[in-house]
Amino acid sequence: MAEWVVITADHLADYLVGAQLSALRTAALATGQVDPFENVMHDRCNYVRNRIAERISISASSYAVPPELKTCACWLIIEAMQTRIPGLNLDEDQRDMIRRAYQDLDIAGTPKLRISVPADPTDPPVQAGGGISLVSYNKPVATRETLQGF
Repeated sequence: MAEWVVITADHLADYLVGAQLSALRTAALATGQVDPFENVMHDRCNYVRNRIAERISISASSYAVPPELKTCACWLIIEAMQTRIPGLNLDEDQRDMIRRAYQDLDIAGTPKLRISVPADPTDPPVQAGGGISLVSYNKPVATRETLQGF
């Protein structure tokens, strides 16, 4: 069991220079608008959690992601925050990292990427249903052909 990570703005500093991170958090804010990091982090971390939720139990801690997907979550947050500022473009290396994050999430949805079991796993909210099978079939007696002539 491992501690899953709730991404903070400080985690993004591992992937961006300070000026770029500051711009993402403070540039082009309307009057009264607050730092968008918190809302964007919630959205993107929920996206990551949903991508793996059918495969493993997720953490009961809201917005926590497995340590193996921390980098993915950070890049997805950076991507979402960057799109709100049209004049601020990510460089090619950063765009490559975002593409890689989506690829890693595709892999995370399969057993090919081992994901740590959270220390506080949730139970799935719904039990998976079983398939159905047709037990018997009665051939209809009244058909177009048998009723012809009426």
